[in-house]
Amino acid sequence: MRYLLLIIVLLPFSVWGSPAEEPKDRSIPILDSAHSIFGDQFNHIANDFDSFFATERADDELGRSRFRVRRSYTFEERSRGLERTQIRFNLRLPSLEQKFKQILESKKEKKNETTKEKEKRLQTLVDKNKLDTKWLFRGDAGVNASINPSITLRGRIRKSAETGTLIHRFVQEGTWISTVDGFRHVTTLDTDQTLNDRLLFRFSNRIDWRISQKNFLTTHGPGIFHRLSDDEAMGYGTGINTTVEDSVPFMSNVYINTTYRKNMYRNFIYFDTTLGLNFPKLYHFRRTPFITFQLEVLFGS
Repeated sequence: MRYLLLIIVLLPFSVWGSPAEEPKDRSIPILDSAHSIFGDQFNHIANDFDSFFATERADDELGRSRFRVRRSYTFEERSRGLERTQIRFNLRLPSLEQKFKQILESKKEKKNETTKEKEKRLQTLVDKNKLDTKWLFRGDAGVNASINPSITLRGRIRKSAETGTLIHRFVQEGTWISTVDGFRHVTTLDTDQTLNDRLLFRFSNRIDWRISQKNFLTTHGPGIFHRLSDDEAMGYGTGINTTVEDSVPFMSNVYINTTYRKNMYRNFIYFDTTLGLNFPKLYHFRRTPFITFQLEVLFGS
């Protein structure tokens, strides 16, 4: 009777401490699946904005072949007007165009689609906008057709990562410019937070080391992208620029701006207007308004 009582007392402790009863995988499949779906959806919204604003990240990750011509005019108080022409050509092999091709697909055919067609379309968007966390290498060449034209050669690596609903995008870039700019080394880290399908919050950090000129510049600040319609979007931003002189860092200027971008004709011609205020140290941080007009023409896929 005494041994039987001892076995009954010890049995619960043996069962509780048995390693065979510990779960091998503590993850919950439905939560992991939901996290993946929402993460891809957030990345899709960021891709939508970057594709519409024709950012470098869109060119790199969409893998498209494009020829772009930009003509801009900037007028700033206490400064002469700045006229600038940029020509850029991106060449991608057809095999690299499969992943994110047609990010904004089927917006024109939503009215008469059935439930199954809608589910298929949404699943296609999810598949094409999965967050790529691998290292991505890209290179390009550009021409600045100013009075003193210059040639630019660049190589860069990219990598994205997730923490919760945030998407972090890291870029390391090396540049050679044929003019006095010479060699440059740029590091960028952007953090995206999707607010809804028409609003994206982004905090940008950029370090620009102009090796040949011995200048070290940084830019930090938040921005918001706002979709007004399929052919219109707004960008709101503010930030701080710093520099280093004689090993002493200081704030060179503070700025705030608003950009309006419109698709004028079939994703072929775009027009941008940027209004802003600059507060440069050069003018003792006095308010300096500026406005920029830009016309952009795109050729390619």
